[in-house]
Amino acid sequence: MSGGQVRPAGRRLQLPTGAADASSMQAGFLNHQFRLGAVLGLALVFLIATAASASSPDAGERGRYGGQCKKLTKQIDHYENTVLPMALDRGNHAWADATNSQVERLWHRRADLCPAYGAERTAMRKAADNIRRFNKLVAAAGRAAATYFSGGLLP
Repeated sequence: MSGGQVRPAGRRLQLPTGAADASSMQAGFLNHQFRLGAVLGLALVFLIATAASASSPDAGERGRYGGQCKKLTKQIDHYENTVLPMALDRGNHAWADATNSQVERLWHRRADLCPAYGAERTAMRKAADNIRRFNKLVAAAGRAAATYFSGGLLP
């Protein structure tokens, strides 16, 4: 005991009436543990469900990334209009190539997240496929013309 209090001889310390015994205290502790575990389990399930819905392939179709679309557009504009001309003015081709690669990565990320830009990317891919087909046609025509005009000496 503290503060100079002296316990009278012959008196034992007793728990007040209505106090919990050890078994009921353990049961209460386990009950609180169960509640805490249930709350943490529900929070974990909620986090997993939220992450799964946000990372689904069609998440950009639902338009959940409006702020990121604006941010990526600003970054692309900055790299194209500020950083790339600076690299070209200084004659640093490695810097210019790295900047172009970064713009391409940002552009594809924006197309993945934003439906409007995804449609633009699809149109550009179709145009690129058409250009590749045209280039193959021109190359085949060139080979045929070389064979014809060389009298069959060139394949």
